[in-house]
Amino acid sequence: MTLFERAVAQLQANLPMLLAAGLAGFTWWLIQASPKDMGPPRPTRVSTRPDYELSEATVARFDPQGRLQAVVDGQAIRHYPVEDELQIDAMVLSARDEKGQALHAVAREGQANGRAEVVVIKGGAKVVATPASSANPIVGGKALRGPVRLSGEIFRVDTQAHVLTSDQPVTLQHESGEIHGDQLRYEQQTGITELQGRVKGFYEGAPR
Repeated sequence: MTLFERAVAQLQANLPMLLAAGLAGFTWWLIQASPKDMGPPRPTRVSTRPDYELSEATVARFDPQGRLQAVVDGQAIRHYPVEDELQIDAMVLSARDEKGQALHAVAREGQANGRAEVVVIKGGAKVVATPASSANPIVGGKALRGPVRLSGEIFRVDTQAHVLTSDQPVTLQHESGEIHGDQLRYEQQTGITELQGRVKGFYEGAPR
């Protein structure tokens, strides 16, 4: 048998093994080239950054009749779209309704929903609430005339219902006295003030 014939015979003997090796290599390449299952899709990442920021800005709210109800001024106002929330630095809040109820508040910072219906003021917060002439503040069963001055660390203000609440210590000042409490609920429409927790202070009879 010649050398050429021996080489052909050897190749024929090894052909099944070569085919098997080639098939295995092709299968490995096919697996690597196929799209891989990345598992369940990742949730879309929600941005925690404001979509706009204003300096020395004002946000106003009007009722359906076009009457001005509340105005929020801030040294800086940032809007966060996910919760439709405003964050305000050096905040000033002014609100008034057709009955003559007025509210003026200042604080180092505040939060409000997009339409300024609910406002949270915090950081050395001070509020002056002037009831309508037909509603005088009632504390301890006695009606007090004139504006009420409130101070505390944080207040929640419902500018539609004209209700102020706080779950932290507050001070109520009036021309007839001064009262301290751990919690507060003040309704401008009725003039009723509820102080809870440890309450102390003094007030005189309502002025004539």
